[in-house]
Amino acid sequence: MEKEVRLIQSIQRAFDIINCFSEQSPKLTLPKISEMLSLNINTTRGIVNTLVANGYLEHDSETNIYSLGPVFIPKADLVSANDMERVKKMARPYLEELSNTFQVSARLQVVSNYNIFTIENINPENAHYILLTRLNTTFALNATASGKLLLYYMGERQRERYFKTLDQRMYTKNTLVTREDLQKELDKIEKWGYSTEFEEIGLGISSIAIPIMKKTGGLYGTVSIVASSSIVMPIIQDVVVPMRKCAEFVSENLLLK
Repeated sequence: MEKEVRLIQSIQRAFDIINCFSEQSPKLTLPKISEMLSLNINTTRGIVNTLVANGYLEHDSETNIYSLGPVFIPKADLVSANDMERVKKMARPYLEELSNTFQVSARLQVVSNYNIFTIENINPENAHYILLTRLNTTFALNATASGKLLLYYMGERQRERYFKTLDQRMYTKNTLVTREDLQKELDKIEKWGYSTEFEEIGLGISSIAIPIMKKTGGLYGTVSIVASSSIVMPIIQDVVVPMRKCAEFVSENLLLK
């Protein structure tokens, strides 16, 4: 039989007060917190004052309204970093299987501030040659499979801003540098649910990317594979299925929704 855990009532009440705040209720008065928890107003005041003193709540003296305090900002960054390590650990077995089964480099990318970065790169164990990607470097959105997915899921206003400042650099003769050509690629993503890149950023190199979605509907990142074009092109239909499985598994287990 599992041993019952003893909770400290005052500490539990402090957590209950913090949990009163949400996207729907970012600011609350003291009476409202007391009402939400059916907690005596004087008890509520004492715990709230303690939370304010330690930075867990913030008090606007003019409106007499409370909100979550600044102490959560650096802690949120820690949670985000820990979640990224957890995601890498979860995805690694899938990436290893993709890499070794199809003899490709399998990668995990995440979105940050309208850019997309590689945080994990797995190469096949017995390959004579491998393709390396520098971790934490940005992708050209118009010339990479993962970049095109970011463009597709980007807000309309942000995407319009991107098109207006589209880099005309030709990495290869296949690089897409017009709005019309990129829109055709976005239409393909709409139809297929994944993105491709055929020798657009490097000759002889091709890639496929699958979106990893947040529960809220936004793009968290991508699972992608990259290899020589002669390897990638024949395996598209076969490799997409396990890539989707990896992306769905990561999506379902994200802590940060």
